[in-house]
Amino acid sequence: MIVATGWKPYDATKLDNLGFGKSANVVTNVILERLAAMDGPTGGKLLRPSDGNAPKSIAFVQCAGSRDQNHLPYCSTVCCSASLKQTTYLRKLYPEAKITIFYIDVRTPGQLQEFASKVCSDGAIELVKGKVSKVEEDAQTKDLLVTVEDVIGGKKMTRTFEMVVLATGLVPQTDGLPANCKLDEFGFVMNGSSGFIGAGCAKRPAEVSATVRDATGAALKALHIAIGAPHNG
Repeated sequence: MIVATGWKPYDATKLDNLGFGKSANVVTNVILERLAAMDGPTGGKLLRPSDGNAPKSIAFVQCAGSRDQNHLPYCSTVCCSASLKQTTYLRKLYPEAKITIFYIDVRTPGQLQEFASKVCSDGAIELVKGKVSKVEEDAQTKDLLVTVEDVIGGKKMTRTFEMVVLATGLVPQTDGLPANCKLDEFGFVMNGSSGFIGAGCAKRPAEVSATVRDATGAALKALHIAIGAPHNG
């Protein structure tokens, strides 16, 4: 049996300090992707949920839950690339908007490195190396106060943004699988389970091209096992 059950986003409400579910203008990367869709709730316009206005300043908070011993200890692989892609949406819609990415490391493996370099060279996009510790809402304006330790600058600072995007991590959708399908400590399928072959994000966090290659490999492995299995009767 090939297990290719995919992933789901980490529950951002568990990140109490980052304001999701408390502040209307704190959204996740998955929500922003839906807003960017032409058949989405805003017809492809990326608007502030609180008032429907176009944001003039946007902060991306990387590793929201990922690489965190209290949440997801592993890197979710796609979050940096997704955020960089989403900045291109915002730059196209709102050329005057100020965009800041708060990051630990920018990880764009393989062929995405060239894309990352191009986006990061855009002078309208600011990258700040530092982990965001807190996001609070201004009760009057509904703007967001983002507190972060600027690692390179060597200082703690609080800055105001009209919208915050949390780059939440990937969680495998492996609940409900048969008991003899072995999962690791994070819930990913462990290859070597009797009769089960994990593929894609059921096995590990991965971007689309990697999951396609992985699915092909899983299918070939399953075919090899089936052909090599002894026949009864």
